[in-house]
Amino acid sequence: MSDIFYSAITSGEEAKQKIKNGVNIGCNTVGSTMGYNGQLVLISKGGLPSPSKDGFSVAEAIFLEDPVESLAFETVKEASKKTVDEAADGTTATCVLTQAFLNNSFDELEKCEKSAIEIKQEIEKSRDKIVEYLDKLAIPITEEIIYHVAKTSANGDEEIAQLITDAYKQAGENGSVGFVNSNNDNTFIEHIDGTLVERGFANERFVNVHSTQSVVFEDNPLVLISNINFTTIKQLVPFLSFAADNKRELLIISEVDYAVEEAILVNKVKYNHRFCIVKPPAIGKKREELLMDLALVCNTEMISSLSGADFTGREAMYLGAAKSVVVTKENTVIVRHDDTPIEAINGKVAELKEQAKLADKNYVLRKNIESRIAKLSGGISMIKVGGITPAEVEEKIARVDDAVGAVRSAKEEGIVAGGGMALLSAIDKLDLDEVTKKSISAPYRKILENASYKPETLPQYPNGYDVKNFKEVNMFDAGIIDAKKVVKNALINSISASNTLLRSANVLTYKNK
Repeated sequence: MSDIFYSAITSGEEAKQKIKNGVNIGCNTVGSTMGYNGQLVLISKGGLPSPSKDGFSVAEAIFLEDPVESLAFETVKEASKKTVDEAADGTTATCVLTQAFLNNSFDELEKCEKSAIEIKQEIEKSRDKIVEYLDKLAIPITEEIIYHVAKTSANGDEEIAQLITDAYKQAGENGSVGFVNSNNDNTFIEHIDGTLVERGFANERFVNVHSTQSVVFEDNPLVLISNINFTTIKQLVPFLSFAADNKRELLIISEVDYAVEEAILVNKVKYNHRFCIVKPPAIGKKREELLMDLALVCNTEMISSLSGADFTGREAMYLGAAKSVVVTKENTVIVRHDDTPIEAINGKVAELKEQAKLADKNYVLRKNIESRIAKLSGGISMIKVGGITPAEVEEKIARVDDAVGAVRSAKEEGIVAGGGMALLSAIDKLDLDEVTKKSISAPYRKILENASYKPETLPQYPNGYDVKNFKEVNMFDAGIIDAKKVVKNALINSISASNTLLRSANVLTYKNK
């Protein structure tokens, strides 16, 4: 029967070559978008053209025919997704770095002087040195720099950079910035009194407004907030039943297993229940703090590992409410209910402001606290992205997504000179292994390659090359800037992916009989 699958094992030199091929094919395509002179990639969406210069969109659209090559590039995609989850940008940088590390690691292995484990260990030691070096290089972002960070991430688009700058100004010190499809030709900013969660719907089948590809709940929806992973539908049945019996919409902000998500979708479609799942952003303590703050805004309690597993009869304890909710692929906007506990929120904000003062010398901790204050204080500048054709809107939203994410990351951990210069400068400053030395110049070289530019000299940090005007400049003065968090996470995740593939001597895939 054609639906019976068998394991196919690919080993040795054949496995190595196919892994390299898969990574090179995928990363060459994604890497072609890098920098000001990066090229568009034309993607087929149901037979319709969708031009994109967004690395994430391009990577997501790549599925290679050979199963081993495809599996190799899926590993790179997973690393890129993790970079985006952690820093909201950096897909292309992760792909370019992974490709460089993998090819250089295989070259080192072929010399027969070191094992794959030794190469991995040396790279990881160098990685730690570079991360510490980037921490020292980073400088805090200012209002004036927001424009340049956004412009760099949006591939030089000045209109998008100005929109994002204006949005942050309007949001104020404690505000947030998000974006949605405007559903018309115009792009503009709208101020919303609400709370922004930087994560969209878990599955597009939750969408109930197809013209804007969004989930819109406008009738005082219920909100369930959990820091545990729901592994069985039984855990969620009390909440789903409560919402259905009371004819209320339900937003679930939680990790859920795939089978649980599918069961909820079946109920949504079969009985027309208005449910939506949003996977929470961040990880660890940062995620827990974010969810606790959201629970406060929605006037409820966060479900934790201490809450037990059976919630029958305790639904009301864990179900909060909002005035309305809008969920897109990228963001969730929660407009506060009239019963929102303002005094409790103000008390929490005051407490966090005191913590921020004590954390003044810890830049990352202080920025995290300030981000929590922003979400609790409310106020969102929402960029409504418009365009003449659906393809234009989709491509523009992808660049807005990158730029907003880059600014958000820059506000958290500061900025470094762009154009690949931060990593390139580490080669001369640090004692690194040979593979790492050869690999971390890859973003710098890819940007020049895409611009067909071959300068005669190597610039010294913070100088670099402006590939728009083809000259050496001080990158900060020229506004060519990267968020340190993006560079750092792209490096860490690319090394993880490369080391995994380097040590994969056998690849198991499925084939039809």
